[in-house]
Amino acid sequence: MKSKLKILVVLLAGAALAWSGCKKSSSKPADPQLTPSQVASQAALTISESLSGGLGAFDVSAGLSAPSTLAVHQGGKVVNDLSNPECGTVVDTTLTANVTSGDTSITFNGTLKFSFACTNGVLSGYTTNDNVVIGFSAGSTKFSYSVGENFTAAAVTPGSSTSNISLNGSLNSNGSYQSGSSGSGTVIFDYALKSIIMAGDGSGTLLSGSATFNTSGTGPRGGWNYSGTIVFQGNGSAAVTINGTTYTVNLATGATS
Repeated sequence: MKSKLKILVVLLAGAALAWSGCKKSSSKPADPQLTPSQVASQAALTISESLSGGLGAFDVSAGLSAPSTLAVHQGGKVVNDLSNPECGTVVDTTLTANVTSGDTSITFNGTLKFSFACTNGVLSGYTTNDNVVIGFSAGSTKFSYSVGENFTAAAVTPGSSTSNISLNGSLNSNGSYQSGSSGSGTVIFDYALKSIIMAGDGSGTLLSGSATFNTSGTGPRGGWNYSGTIVFQGNGSAAVTINGTTYTVNLATGATS
């Protein structure tokens, strides 16, 4: 299925981002020594990358046409081509794939479901509910990363092809790793999105809105458990508050101040 292959490429990139993104914040993906500042950085990066297609199934920054790559093909014939989605269209499909090269293997499993909504006969939003699990194994290194998205994306200005997008709903991610002598661990992020506005020009800029989050993890020397809030400031940064302290996070680099 050509459409699934496109998504698998995105998910493979997402797996790499998830792995490297955790390394930005610690020496290991679930290092129990994470400070509140490091957690603030990763919390902001994870939600930003998820909404821009790096860690999730959909790239919301592409606008309301984002799910169009999910055209369903069967036997070489197009069954449901969403390049021009119709009002009320609902797609419910599954993903299963395995990629192996030498001692390295990657597996993908999950479900994708979304539906389109219209205003006065013009596409104005969609609702998505997807759950995807990525597994990676190479020698003594193994990790599993799952992501769930359940949100509604709606045009702020229905009828405009460059309308900003409003987002409400939830995101969650759950990862575990084992890395030779470094041990093993887990990391969990759960978000509730509150009227987040993303630029409709394809830049992926988060202009305003907020999210609450909970994160926890375990590692060879202990664990952590934090909750907090994220407020997007529209200038490429987010204000993340944990335990009464606010950190400003650069969404491009993850640097905090």
